Formats: sequence, structure tokens, C-alpha cells
Amino acid sequence: MSSVRLCHSITRQLYETVSGVDDDNREAIIGKIEKMLEERQILLEGIRPPFSAEEYLMGKQMMEWNRAIDRTLIGLRNDIKRDMNGLTKKKTNVKRYANPYENMQHDGMFYDKKK
Repeated sequence: MSSVRLCHSITRQLYETVSGVDDDNREAIIGKIEKMLEERQILLEGIRPPFSAEEYLMGKQMMEWNRAIDRTLIGLRNDIKRDMNGLTKKKTNVKRYANPYENMQHDGMFYDKKK
């Protein structure tokens, strides 16, 4: 099997896997995605022209899938960032609730003297 066909097959699997990501199975699927991306990278290095008409069409389809994969992975990264920021804010709020006077600022004082 040629490198283009193998790369096409892995890209199709990657496209289908990325399309099925949700919050419940995100961690398990991220591991699969990383493995497929590594395999595909190795295959991409071995692809050399000339290409047949069929391989050319496979390449065009892979490029379309790749654009969709990129958009989905960017959205997934943003979701992870949002979750991490929410966790940081949650920790800060819990800390403030446990000790509300810990971070008080004492940079200025006012003395009121009565005569």
C-alpha cells in the first residue's frame, strides 16, 4: 500500500475520531489523536511525487479533512483553556471563602483625631 493511501486512511480515522469528541471522553480521545498524528507525520515525510490521478484526489480530500480537523482541535484547545481557567478561579474563590481577611491591603491608613 502506498504512503498516500496509508496517510489517507489515517487522516480519515483522525477526522472521524475528532468529530466524536465530547467532554465525557475527551482525555481518552486526546491520547488516540496524538498517536494518529504521530503516525501520520511519519507517513507524510515519505510522500514524494509523482502522484497518480487517484492519489491527487486523495490528497485534495485529505486537505479538506485537515482543515476540519484543525478547526475542531482549536475548539478543543479553547475548551481545555476555559476549563483550566474556571478551575483556577474556583480555587481562588474557595481560598477567599476559607480565609476572607488573608489578602487585605494595608497600603494606607486614616486616623481621625477629635479635638
